[in-house]
Amino acid sequence: DVGRAPDQMPSPELARLPNVIATPHIGGLTPPASESQAMDTVRQVQALLKGEMPPGAVNAAIWSRRP
Repeated sequence: DVGRAPDQMPSPELARLPNVIATPHIGGLTPPASESQAMDTVRQVQALLKGEMPPGAVNAAIWSRRP
């Protein structure tokens, strides 16, 4: 996931690797991706409202809203 700004571009060394595919950030704006992101947000908010850890929580080990 890259942009056009110099700090968002992969380094030449990274870009040369055969297992690297750099795509523009807009790749995540397809209708199926937008729907999936919206539904993930709904599931996360539902979990929070129930006092549960949201699915996919990044900082699960330090989550402080335990029931």
